[in-house]
Amino acid sequence: MSLAVNTMANAVANSNSYSERERREREARELSEKELQANIEKLANKELRKEERARIVGQAKRIVMQTAGMDKKVMSLSALAATVAKAGDKELAAEIMREARGLVNPLPKNYQDFLLTWLLAAGYAEADPERAFPLLEETIMRANETLAAFIKVGEFIDVAGEMIDEGEVQVGSFGGGMIRGLTNELGMADATLRTLAKADFKKTRDLTSRFDRTEVRILAKMMILRAVLGEKKAAPAETPDETELK
Repeated sequence: MSLAVNTMANAVANSNSYSERERREREARELSEKELQANIEKLANKELRKEERARIVGQAKRIVMQTAGMDKKVMSLSALAATVAKAGDKELAAEIMREARGLVNPLPKNYQDFLLTWLLAAGYAEADPERAFPLLEETIMRANETLAAFIKVGEFIDVAGEMIDEGEVQVGSFGGGMIRGLTNELGMADATLRTLAKADFKKTRDLTSRFDRTEVRILAKMMILRAVLGEKKAAPAETPDETELK
């Protein structure tokens, strides 16, 4: 009986200790996030001296690299670079984006690799759009191989033909699952596409033709159209006409 009571007491103590450690870690993360946000806001000041901006960026990068999760690191570095670029320091922004790029697999193979590549492209869209286009084009070429393999496996397991019918992916099915996972989950697809379309609409539109499969090209065009039409409500005169996507 005594042994059982002691065992239970130890379990409760360990549980309390774990909860306390978890609380401290959560508070430390929240404090770091607030400090990072404060640094990003400071960087928006165009009057900052170059040395001061570099100091704040260095401080922010140290916080970023302590952040758990590769996706958060890439997103935070991209936000830093975008803010610095808007403040006029393109050279420092490019340096930050090089560090972000170093965290991303240049040869994406799995779902997470492609997500990180998209995050990187989103960062370039804000900091240096011209670098986003070749990155996305190369990624699409690699995605074609992955999609081809996906179709083969899909045909093998989809005996009812609900997702793949006679070698063709059903757009509703494909868009409803995989694309939502790659874009809506990130919460930034529309904003990135709008930024790229503003920088160079033709290049943004031409990216869709790099997809090998017709149904995927159609879906990509729909995504761009959704992005630019979302902006049309605010600025109809600056939004490309729907026929330009064809």
